[in-house]
Amino acid sequence: YAVMGLLGIVDLRNAVSDLVSAVRALTEEVKGLRTDVDELKNRVSSLENRVSRVEERLDRVEGRLDRVEARLDRIDRTLERVIMSLEEEANYVVQYYLGQRGIVIKTGPAYLDSRYEFDIYGTNGRVTVVGEAKVRAGPDTVREVNDRVSEAMRQFPDRFPGTVVKVLYCMRALPGTMEEANRLGVWLIESAREINSPNL
Repeated sequence: YAVMGLLGIVDLRNAVSDLVSAVRALTEEVKGLRTDVDELKNRVSSLENRVSRVEERLDRVEGRLDRVEARLDRIDRTLERVIMSLEEEANYVVQYYLGQRGIVIKTGPAYLDSRYEFDIYGTNGRVTVVGEAKVRAGPDTVREVNDRVSEAMRQFPDRFPGTVVKVLYCMRALPGTMEEANRLGVWLIESAREINSPNL
């Protein structure tokens, strides 16, 4: 032992023993890290699967949204055609009833400015007819038409010469519409049928 001590073998044995212990501890830590890495890989794989499923769902949702947008576009075009044909019908019927009274006026949509746009407008210098065409109308609609026409008359007096006839054309008049039209002097026409007479 004295010779070994002089040669430093005892210290070397201790150092080797310490090194073996450190390598064992490091090996255990590496095993733990491998376990953690494997668990992390599994989680990443699971997350990738979830993301893949979410992407598939998003693709299906986008497909549905495309179909919904296409339907909305068709509905918009259909509504536009219906509104345009309703305006055309309203102007034709108004001209017809005025013609029955011996009044010839060509009517159509009119744009006075960004606030005052009317579906029905025409004048012959002695009579001016102006109003709106609606699918459905109620007492509030009558008041709105009356107020808008009155405001436009104040803003653009030169566009309303002679007797002014306020008109509301609708496909369906709700209860109370006729009474309000009579009260305000608005000519009401429902589905090509005169509900009251114009103030001429």
